Amino acid sequence: MKSSDIHDSILIIGKAIELSKESYEENHKRNQRIELLNNNTICYLKKGRVLVYRNDNNLVTLSLNAPLIMGLTQMHNDIKYHYLRCETNCQMYMIKNHSATELFNHKNLWKHAFDILTWHLDLYFHRDLMMIHPNIRNIINEHLKHIWSMPPEVRSQTSVYSFIISRNHISRSAVHKVIQEMTDVGKVRIEKGKLVFYKEVGP
Repeated sequence: MKSSDIHDSILIIGKAIELSKESYEENHKRNQRIELLNNNTICYLKKGRVLVYRNDNNLVTLSLNAPLIMGLTQMHNDIKYHYLRCETNCQMYMIKNHSATELFNHKNLWKHAFDILTWHLDLYFHRDLMMIHPNIRNIINEHLKHIWSMPPEVRSQTSVYSFIISRNHISRSAVHKVIQEMTDVGKVRIEKGKLVFYKEVGP
């Protein structure tokens, strides 16, 4: 599925939520925590960026930019797996789960919802692939590769150390040691904590 198709599905559902008489706007400041499951809501993130945290260990699993539909994965699930935290100021439109169900039925939006859920699942698979490695060096390399794949404007604002440490039980000193080794052999270059050069590490 192409990223353009997902983007279109997000905008179609997002616009339907925004225009619904049952939705309401919320504006959240940076670092504010959001509990979608506790409030039984679906969220259309129109502006901003959020971090998704695991509830059991407070590690970051994903960083996601607007536009975005959030809450679908727990729409009919009472188990609380994740919570959100705003990485920037965020503009959101919220709608209760039962109202979202009626909206999706009335507007025939379930195909778009399914496509978004499939995309979310793919993101988590990709995240797991970054974690399933035999040693810390490979895990750190996978995270650096992921940072390098980001759009330049996002990468230039991403702290390498914060990104890796917030997602893993790896000490800062261990991250520094591996990055220094990779720097010494010309695989990466870090300036002011940001990744400015990365060369694919062979097997």
